[in-house]
Amino acid sequence: MKIDKYSAILGNAIGFAEMEGLTANRPLASLPFDGKYRLIDFQLSNLANAGVRSVYGIFRGQNIRSIFDHIRSGREWGLNTLLSHYFLGFYDSATDSTLSDADYYEQILTYLRRAGSDQTIYMSCDVLCNIDLQQVIHLHNANKRNITVVYKKLPVSSISGDNDILDVDETDSVVGSRKVDSSSETEKMSAGIYVVNTPWLIEQMEKEAQKEQPKKLRYLLRDLIVEDHGLAFEYTGYLCNIHSVKSYFDANMDMLDPAKFYSLLYSNQKVYTKVKNEESTYFDPSSVVNDSQFASGSIIKGNVEHSIVSRSCRVETGAKLSHTVVFPKVTIGEGATVEYAIIDKGAKIPAGVTIKGTAEQPLVISKGQEITGDIIA
Repeated sequence: MKIDKYSAILGNAIGFAEMEGLTANRPLASLPFDGKYRLIDFQLSNLANAGVRSVYGIFRGQNIRSIFDHIRSGREWGLNTLLSHYFLGFYDSATDSTLSDADYYEQILTYLRRAGSDQTIYMSCDVLCNIDLQQVIHLHNANKRNITVVYKKLPVSSISGDNDILDVDETDSVVGSRKVDSSSETEKMSAGIYVVNTPWLIEQMEKEAQKEQPKKLRYLLRDLIVEDHGLAFEYTGYLCNIHSVKSYFDANMDMLDPAKFYSLLYSNQKVYTKVKNEESTYFDPSSVVNDSQFASGSIIKGNVEHSIVSRSCRVETGAKLSHTVVFPKVTIGEGATVEYAIIDKGAKIPAGVTIKGTAEQPLVISKGQEITGDIIA
Protein backbone atom coordinates (compact mmCIF):
# COMPACT_ATOMS: atom_id res chain seq x y z
CA MET A 1 0.00 0.00 0.00
CA LYS A 2 1.33 3.43 -0.94
CA ILE A 3 1.82 5.42 2.21
CA ASP A 4 0.50 8.62 0.55
CA LYS A 5 -2.52 7.02 -1.11
CA TYR A 6 -4.87 7.94 1.73
CA SER A 7 -5.34 11.00 3.92
CA ALA A 8 -7.64 11.38 6.92
CA ILE A 9 -9.56 14.15 8.65
CA LEU A 10 -10.66 13.72 12.26
CA GLY A 11 -13.65 15.92 13.02
CA ASN A 12 -13.23 16.45 16.76
CA ALA A 13 -14.78 19.89 17.19
CA ILE A 14 -18.15 18.46 18.20
CA GLY A 15 -19.57 18.73 21.71
CA PHE A 16 -22.79 17.88 23.52
CA ALA A 17 -24.47 19.81 26.32
CA GLU A 18 -25.63 16.46 27.73
CA MET A 19 -22.01 15.58 28.62
CA GLU A 20 -22.29 17.97 31.61
CA GLY A 21 -18.91 18.67 33.24
CA LEU A 22 -17.01 15.87 31.48
CA THR A 23 -16.05 18.05 28.52
CA ALA A 24 -15.66 21.36 30.34
CA ASN A 25 -11.86 21.01 30.47
CA ARG A 26 -11.16 18.65 27.56
CA PRO A 27 -12.43 17.78 24.07
CA LEU A 28 -14.81 14.84 23.80
CA ALA A 29 -12.07 12.99 21.90
CA SER A 30 -9.77 12.91 24.93
CA LEU A 31 -12.29 11.43 27.38
CA PRO A 32 -10.87 8.32 29.10
CA PHE A 33 -12.37 4.97 28.14
CA ASP A 34 -12.16 1.54 29.78
CA GLY A 35 -9.50 2.59 32.24
CA LYS A 36 -6.50 3.11 29.97
CA TYR A 37 -7.73 4.37 26.56
CA ARG A 38 -9.00 7.69 25.21
CA LEU A 39 -11.82 7.98 22.66
CA ILE A 40 -9.40 9.35 20.06
CA ASP A 41 -7.34 6.14 20.33
CA PHE A 42 -10.00 4.31 18.35
CA GLN A 43 -9.97 6.83 15.50
CA LEU A 44 -6.19 6.81 15.29
CA SER A 45 -5.96 3.02 15.63
CA ASN A 46 -8.53 2.46 12.85
CA LEU A 47 -6.41 4.65 10.59
CA ALA A 48 -3.12 3.05 11.65
CA ASN A 49 -4.48 -0.42 10.97
CA ALA A 50 -5.53 0.70 7.47
CA GLY A 51 -2.05 2.06 6.75
CA VAL A 52 -3.09 5.73 6.81
CA ARG A 53 -0.14 7.92 7.80
CA SER A 54 -1.40 11.39 6.90
CA VAL A 55 -3.90 12.80 9.41
CA TYR A 56 -5.46 16.22 9.99
CA GLY A 57 -7.30 16.74 13.28
CA ILE A 58 -9.99 19.40 13.68
CA PHE A 59 -10.39 20.75 17.21
CA ARG A 60 -11.96 23.70 18.94
CA GLY A 61 -9.40 26.19 20.21
CA GLN A 62 -10.35 25.68 23.86
CA ASN A 63 -9.00 23.09 26.29
CA ILE A 64 -6.76 21.13 23.95
CA ARG A 65 -3.79 20.60 26.29
CA SER A 66 -4.94 17.02 26.96
CA ILE A 67 -4.75 16.23 23.23
CA PHE A 68 -1.12 17.37 23.00
CA ASP A 69 -0.26 15.46 26.16
CA HIS A 70 -1.85 12.24 24.90
CA ILE A 71 -0.80 12.14 21.25
CA ARG A 72 2.67 13.72 21.62
CA SER A 73 4.73 12.58 18.61
CA GLY A 74 2.09 10.08 17.48
CA ARG A 75 4.57 7.21 17.78
CA GLU A 76 2.01 4.68 19.00
CA TRP A 77 -0.02 5.15 15.80
CA GLY A 78 2.90 5.29 13.36
CA LEU A 79 2.68 9.07 12.89
CA ASN A 80 6.29 9.89 13.80
CA THR A 81 8.05 8.47 10.75
CA LEU A 82 9.73 10.48 7.99
CA LEU A 83 6.89 9.69 5.58
CA SER A 84 4.01 10.35 7.98
CA HIS A 85 2.19 13.64 8.52
CA TYR A 86 0.08 14.77 11.46
CA PHE A 87 -1.54 18.21 11.70
CA LEU A 88 -3.88 19.90 14.17
CA GLY A 89 -6.28 22.69 13.23
CA PHE A 90 -7.93 24.82 15.93
CA TYR A 91 -11.08 26.89 15.47
CA ASP A 92 -12.92 29.27 17.78
CA SER A 93 -16.45 28.30 16.92
CA ALA A 94 -19.54 27.54 18.99
CA THR A 95 -19.98 23.91 19.96
CA ASP A 96 -23.49 23.65 18.54
CA SER A 97 -22.94 25.72 15.40
CA THR A 98 -23.14 24.07 11.98
CA LEU A 99 -21.33 27.02 10.37
CA SER A 100 -17.57 27.39 9.96
CA ASP A 101 -15.38 30.40 10.70
CA ALA A 102 -13.30 32.41 8.22
CA ASP A 103 -10.19 30.22 7.88
CA TYR A 104 -11.79 26.81 8.47
CA TYR A 105 -11.79 25.61 4.85
CA GLU A 106 -8.58 27.41 3.93
CA GLN A 107 -6.56 25.29 6.37
CA ILE A 108 -8.19 21.97 5.45
CA LEU A 109 -7.94 22.63 1.71
CA THR A 110 -4.26 23.46 2.06
CA TYR A 111 -3.74 20.12 3.78
CA LEU A 112 -5.68 18.12 1.16
CA ARG A 113 -3.96 19.78 -1.80
CA ARG A 114 -0.54 19.06 -0.35
CA ALA A 115 -1.47 15.50 0.68
CA GLY A 116 -2.01 14.47 -2.94
CA SER A 117 -4.04 11.43 -1.84
CA ASP A 118 -6.51 9.38 -3.85
CA GLN A 119 -9.06 9.08 -1.05
CA THR A 120 -9.76 10.93 2.17
CA ILE A 121 -11.27 9.26 5.23
CA TYR A 122 -13.37 11.42 7.55
CA MET A 123 -14.20 10.24 11.07
CA SER A 124 -15.86 11.90 14.07
CA CYS A 125 -15.07 11.36 17.73
CA ASP A 126 -18.57 10.67 19.02
CA VAL A 127 -18.85 7.19 17.49
CA LEU A 128 -16.81 4.44 19.14
CA CYS A 129 -15.93 1.38 17.03
CA ASN A 130 -13.05 -0.76 15.79
CA ILE A 131 -13.69 -0.89 12.05
CA ASP A 132 -11.61 -2.40 9.22
CA LEU A 133 -11.35 0.66 6.98
CA GLN A 134 -9.63 -1.35 4.26
CA GLN A 135 -12.94 -3.16 3.66
CA VAL A 136 -14.77 0.15 3.33
CA ILE A 137 -12.12 1.52 0.95
CA HIS A 138 -12.21 -1.67 -1.16
CA LEU A 139 -16.00 -1.52 -1.51
CA HIS A 140 -15.83 2.21 -2.29
CA ASN A 141 -13.36 1.62 -5.14
CA ALA A 142 -15.13 -1.48 -6.45
CA ASN A 143 -18.38 0.49 -6.79
CA LYS A 144 -16.61 3.53 -8.31
CA ARG A 145 -18.37 6.06 -6.09
CA ASN A 146 -17.36 9.59 -5.14
CA ILE A 147 -18.38 9.12 -1.52
CA THR A 148 -19.18 6.21 0.81
CA VAL A 149 -20.67 6.37 4.31
CA VAL A 150 -20.64 3.77 7.11
CA TYR A 151 -23.88 3.11 8.98
CA LYS A 152 -25.03 0.86 11.80
CA LYS A 153 -28.49 -0.43 12.67
CA LEU A 154 -29.10 0.70 16.24
CA PRO A 155 -32.05 0.75 18.63
CA VAL A 156 -33.78 4.11 18.67
CA SER A 157 -32.89 4.52 22.35
CA SER A 158 -29.18 4.72 21.36
CA ILE A 159 -29.68 7.49 18.80
CA SER A 160 -29.81 11.22 19.53
CA GLY A 161 -31.46 14.06 17.66
CA ASP A 162 -28.04 15.11 16.37
CA ASN A 163 -27.53 11.87 14.46
CA ASP A 164 -28.47 11.35 10.82
CA ILE A 165 -30.71 8.44 9.83
CA LEU A 166 -30.03 7.15 6.32
CA ASP A 167 -32.59 5.95 3.80
CA VAL A 168 -30.85 3.29 1.70
CA ASP A 169 -32.27 1.65 -1.48
CA GLU A 170 -31.78 -1.88 -2.80
CA THR A 171 -28.48 -0.90 -4.50
CA ASP A 172 -27.02 0.31 -1.17
CA SER A 173 -27.22 3.91 -2.34
CA VAL A 174 -28.20 6.71 0.06
CA VAL A 175 -31.41 8.31 -1.22
CA GLY A 176 -32.23 10.45 1.79
CA SER A 177 -31.41 11.40 5.36
CA ARG A 178 -33.61 12.46 8.24
CA LYS A 179 -33.87 12.62 12.01
CA VAL A 180 -34.68 9.59 14.13
CA ASP A 181 -38.26 8.24 14.11
CA SER A 182 -39.18 7.55 17.74
CA SER A 183 -41.93 5.13 16.64
CA SER A 184 -39.40 2.74 15.09
CA GLU A 185 -37.48 0.04 16.95
CA THR A 186 -34.22 0.34 14.99
CA GLU A 187 -32.79 2.85 12.52
CA LYS A 188 -29.86 2.99 10.09
CA MET A 189 -27.71 5.58 11.83
CA SER A 190 -24.81 7.19 10.02
CA ALA A 191 -21.58 6.46 11.90
CA GLY A 192 -20.03 9.70 10.63
CA ILE A 193 -17.31 7.71 8.81
CA TYR A 194 -16.82 8.63 5.16
CA VAL A 195 -14.48 7.59 2.36
CA VAL A 196 -14.34 10.31 -0.30
CA ASN A 197 -12.36 10.71 -3.51
CA THR A 198 -9.97 13.53 -2.63
CA PRO A 199 -10.06 15.54 -5.92
CA TRP A 200 -13.87 15.48 -5.83
CA LEU A 201 -13.90 16.45 -2.14
CA ILE A 202 -11.62 19.40 -2.83
CA GLU A 203 -14.02 20.62 -5.54
CA GLN A 204 -17.01 20.40 -3.21
CA MET A 205 -15.17 22.13 -0.38
CA GLU A 206 -14.05 24.96 -2.66
CA LYS A 207 -17.68 25.52 -3.67
CA GLU A 208 -18.81 25.50 -0.04
CA ALA A 209 -16.04 27.90 1.01
CA GLN A 210 -17.34 30.48 -1.48
CA LYS A 211 -20.72 30.66 0.24
CA GLU A 212 -21.59 33.49 2.59
CA GLN A 213 -22.22 31.03 5.44
CA PRO A 214 -20.33 27.80 4.71
CA LYS A 215 -21.18 24.69 6.71
CA LYS A 216 -18.58 22.75 8.64
CA LEU A 217 -17.20 19.68 6.88
CA ARG A 218 -19.22 17.28 9.03
CA TYR A 219 -22.47 18.81 7.78
CA LEU A 220 -21.26 19.26 4.20
CA LEU A 221 -20.55 15.52 3.98
CA ARG A 222 -24.04 14.78 5.32
CA ASP A 223 -25.50 16.73 2.40
CA LEU A 224 -23.12 15.32 -0.22
CA ILE A 225 -23.86 11.69 0.63
CA VAL A 226 -27.52 12.30 -0.29
CA GLU A 227 -26.97 14.65 -3.25
CA ASP A 228 -24.51 12.25 -4.91
CA HIS A 229 -26.41 9.08 -3.90
CA GLY A 230 -23.30 7.80 -2.17
CA LEU A 231 -22.67 4.20 -1.23
CA ALA A 232 -23.81 2.92 2.19
CA PHE A 233 -21.61 0.39 4.01
CA GLU A 234 -23.23 -1.51 6.87
CA TYR A 235 -21.01 -2.06 9.90
CA THR A 236 -22.04 -5.06 12.01
CA GLY A 237 -19.47 -4.98 14.85
CA TYR A 238 -19.70 -3.28 18.24
CA LEU A 239 -20.46 0.43 18.00
CA CYS A 240 -21.47 2.97 20.63
CA ASN A 241 -22.93 6.37 19.87
CA ILE A 242 -21.63 8.76 22.56
CA HIS A 243 -23.81 11.85 22.94
CA SER A 244 -24.64 12.06 26.65
CA VAL A 245 -23.41 11.10 30.11
CA LYS A 246 -25.57 7.98 30.06
CA SER A 247 -24.35 6.80 26.64
CA TYR A 248 -20.73 7.35 27.71
CA PHE A 249 -21.34 5.55 31.01
CA ASP A 250 -23.07 2.65 29.24
CA ALA A 251 -20.21 2.31 26.74
CA ASN A 252 -17.74 1.89 29.61
CA MET A 253 -20.02 -0.58 31.40
CA ASP A 254 -20.28 -2.57 28.13
CA MET A 255 -16.59 -3.41 28.54
CA LEU A 256 -17.51 -5.57 31.54
CA ASP A 257 -19.47 -7.78 29.14
CA PRO A 258 -16.86 -10.21 27.72
CA ALA A 259 -18.55 -10.45 24.29
CA LYS A 260 -18.57 -6.67 23.82
CA PHE A 261 -15.11 -6.27 25.34
CA TYR A 262 -13.51 -8.74 22.95
CA SER A 263 -15.52 -7.45 19.98
CA LEU A 264 -14.18 -3.91 20.46
CA LEU A 265 -10.69 -4.41 21.86
CA TYR A 266 -9.60 -7.86 20.75
CA SER A 267 -11.04 -8.26 17.27
CA ASN A 268 -8.78 -8.68 14.22
CA GLN A 269 -7.36 -5.20 14.78
CA LYS A 270 -5.38 -3.80 17.68
CA VAL A 271 -6.23 -0.61 19.54
CA TYR A 272 -3.18 1.49 20.39
CA THR A 273 -2.79 4.05 23.16
CA LYS A 274 -0.09 6.04 24.92
CA VAL A 275 2.22 3.65 26.72
CA LYS A 276 2.81 4.15 30.45
CA ASN A 277 5.29 2.02 32.35
CA GLU A 278 3.81 1.69 35.82
CA GLU A 279 3.66 -0.92 38.53
CA SER A 280 0.63 -3.20 38.55
CA THR A 281 -2.35 -2.45 40.78
CA TYR A 282 -2.04 -3.65 44.37
CA PHE A 283 -4.97 -5.49 45.95
CA ASP A 284 -4.90 -5.53 49.74
CA PRO A 285 -5.86 -8.85 51.40
CA SER A 286 -8.90 -7.09 52.87
CA SER A 287 -10.18 -5.95 49.46
CA VAL A 288 -13.18 -7.56 47.73
CA VAL A 289 -13.33 -7.31 43.94
CA ASN A 290 -16.04 -8.61 41.62
CA ASP A 291 -16.62 -8.14 37.87
CA SER A 292 -14.37 -5.07 37.51
CA GLN A 293 -11.39 -3.83 35.48
CA PHE A 294 -8.33 -1.99 36.75
CA ALA A 295 -5.54 -0.12 35.01
CA SER A 296 -2.04 0.04 36.52
CA GLY A 297 -0.68 1.84 39.56
CA SER A 298 -3.71 1.76 41.88
CA ILE A 299 -4.08 0.64 45.50
CA ILE A 300 -7.32 -1.19 46.32
CA LYS A 301 -8.25 -1.82 49.95
CA GLY A 302 -12.06 -1.59 49.80
CA ASN A 303 -14.88 -3.30 47.89
CA VAL A 304 -15.17 -2.82 44.11
CA GLU A 305 -18.03 -4.30 42.10
CA HIS A 306 -18.93 -3.91 38.40
CA SER A 307 -16.70 -0.85 37.98
CA ILE A 308 -13.82 0.41 35.87
CA VAL A 309 -10.88 1.98 37.69
CA SER A 310 -8.23 3.96 35.81
CA ARG A 311 -4.55 4.48 36.62
CA SER A 312 -3.13 5.60 39.98
CA CYS A 313 -6.33 5.50 42.04
CA ARG A 314 -6.88 4.65 45.71
CA VAL A 315 -9.88 2.87 47.18
CA GLU A 316 -9.43 2.99 50.95
CA THR A 317 -10.46 0.46 53.58
CA GLY A 318 -14.22 0.06 53.97
CA ALA A 319 -15.01 2.03 50.81
CA LYS A 320 -17.66 0.54 48.51
CA LEU A 321 -17.50 1.18 44.76
CA SER A 322 -20.29 -0.15 42.54
CA HIS A 323 -21.30 0.48 38.90
CA THR A 324 -18.84 3.36 38.65
CA VAL A 325 -16.30 4.71 36.14
CA VAL A 326 -13.24 6.14 37.90
CA PHE A 327 -10.84 8.44 36.03
CA PRO A 328 -7.08 8.57 36.87
CA LYS A 329 -5.70 9.75 40.24
CA VAL A 330 -8.99 9.52 42.13
CA THR A 331 -9.15 8.78 45.87
CA ILE A 332 -12.16 7.11 47.49
CA GLY A 333 -11.93 7.69 51.24
CA GLU A 334 -12.46 5.19 54.02
CA GLY A 335 -16.04 4.04 54.39
CA ALA A 336 -17.25 6.07 51.40
CA THR A 337 -19.97 4.63 49.13
CA VAL A 338 -20.08 5.37 45.40
CA GLU A 339 -22.76 3.92 43.09
CA TYR A 340 -23.69 4.68 39.47
CA ALA A 341 -21.26 7.55 39.07
CA ILE A 342 -18.44 8.90 36.93
CA ILE A 343 -15.61 10.32 39.04
CA ASP A 344 -13.41 12.69 37.05
CA LYS A 345 -9.61 12.92 37.22
CA GLY A 346 -8.04 13.83 40.55
CA ALA A 347 -11.32 13.99 42.48
CA LYS A 348 -11.30 13.09 46.17
CA ILE A 349 -14.33 11.48 47.79
CA PRO A 350 -14.07 12.14 51.55
CA ALA A 351 -14.33 9.38 54.12
CA GLY A 352 -17.88 8.28 54.93
CA VAL A 353 -19.52 10.24 52.08
CA THR A 354 -22.20 8.66 49.84
CA ILE A 355 -22.27 9.43 46.10
CA LYS A 356 -25.26 7.73 44.52
CA GLY A 357 -26.74 8.06 41.05
CA THR A 358 -28.99 5.71 39.08
CA ALA A 359 -28.59 3.52 36.02
CA GLU A 360 -30.67 6.01 34.01
CA GLN A 361 -28.94 9.09 35.41
CA PRO A 362 -25.35 8.44 36.51
CA LEU A 363 -23.88 11.18 38.69
CA VAL A 364 -20.85 13.10 37.44
CA ILE A 365 -18.26 14.35 39.93
CA SER A 366 -16.35 16.88 37.86
CA LYS A 367 -12.62 17.46 37.85
CA GLY A 368 -11.73 19.67 40.80
CA GLN A 369 -15.22 19.53 42.31
CA GLU A 370 -15.10 19.87 46.09
CA ILE A 371 -17.18 17.25 47.86
CA THR A 372 -18.35 18.24 51.33
CA GLY A 373 -21.28 15.87 51.88
CA ASP A 374 -23.56 13.22 50.44
CA ILE A 375 -24.81 13.58 46.86
CA ILE A 376 -27.79 11.37 46.01
CA ALA A 377 -29.77 11.59 42.78
